[in-house]
Amino acid sequence: MKKYSKNIPDGTSDIIFDKALYIKKAVDGFRKIYEELGYREIITPTIEYYDVFDFTCQPIVQEMMYKFSDNNGRLLVLRPDGTTPISRVVSTKLREEEKPIKIFYNQNVFRINTDYSGKKNEQSQSGIEIIGVDGLKADILYIETALQVLKSTGLNFKLEIGHMGFYKAIVDSLNLSDKDKETIRLYIESKNTNEIRLDVVDVENSPEKIYDIIRIIPQLFGSYEVIDKARILAGGNEEALAALDYLYKLYNVFDKAGYSENIIIDLGIVHEIDYYTGCVISGYVEGIGENVLSGGRYNNLIANFGIDLPATGFAVNVNLIAKALENAGMICETPKADEIIHYSVNNYCAVIKYIKNNKDKKIEISCFDELSDTMAYAKKNGIDKIVEI
Repeated sequence: MKKYSKNIPDGTSDIIFDKALYIKKAVDGFRKIYEELGYREIITPTIEYYDVFDFTCQPIVQEMMYKFSDNNGRLLVLRPDGTTPISRVVSTKLREEEKPIKIFYNQNVFRINTDYSGKKNEQSQSGIEIIGVDGLKADILYIETALQVLKSTGLNFKLEIGHMGFYKAIVDSLNLSDKDKETIRLYIESKNTNEIRLDVVDVENSPEKIYDIIRIIPQLFGSYEVIDKARILAGGNEEALAALDYLYKLYNVFDKAGYSENIIIDLGIVHEIDYYTGCVISGYVEGIGENVLSGGRYNNLIANFGIDLPATGFAVNVNLIAKALENAGMICETPKADEIIHYSVNNYCAVIKYIKNNKDKKIEISCFDELSDTMAYAKKNGIDKIVEI
């Protein structure tokens, strides 16, 4: 027997029976919400050309992509995210489509995560994109959709909202190199304020000022008071203050709509700095220690495909949602059959006729030759009625 014939690659998993039902339950609920809110589905290929993902502000580094070649030597990848292929579709097949284009998808994505990170390399992902419109109402819609998605799980949840404009304006004012900006971003993203070295960057600014930024920004979460604290940190930075004004308006909309228990401001959300351009979100559910939903405004992405359109959206890690549903003891059972048919092969036509005449019932067809075996199967699977044909 070959060495790996009974194994699966690192970062993947077999999803069997009840675990698959949890994924189906989540995805079916999401689909219902998307369709009710006017989104339409797109399914893109599992395999894409590497060039689709090869541009400056792409947040998925090439080391995280599964790469291989076709028969002509062209470099291909397994789809590492859902948003970029949709941008490709919008720039080609949907170029003349009336805006906004409201899209949803349910697809697997593939990323090579570091060993022992605990993250899956194959992930079931569900998400939406709103393409071709900018401004407050578009952001309200994608956040409302995210809230509805998290609510549909039946789990306790929180949705954090932030704004990349605030963080970018503050950091850009420090005259840092791109490398140093990324170093600081990673500190803030991980909320790792205990291991900060004052010599983390080599710039003209005092290390203490940089330390204050890294230390304070992750603590800027809560309600309206966060905006007031952030204004002090912003000083007279007009771009940072404009971002805070926008975030205040956005939060106020959802606060007045009755979401104050589920939505909070978090200025420590600092997703990939070259990718996101405005409002960003991060969603959490009870029982899972990492975000299950993330997204935001990314107005610069689609321009890489030759058409400059604003866009926003989010993606949900369905595997984590399924895990949370299972951990919470949510009941997710396969509907049992009402009847099972035990038949002789010569009477199979009568079996089909019986099923057609009883479309309101869930009917199984027995695989057994002996009636006693069919009876035992029915008892084990909770099927109350056996029909003999």
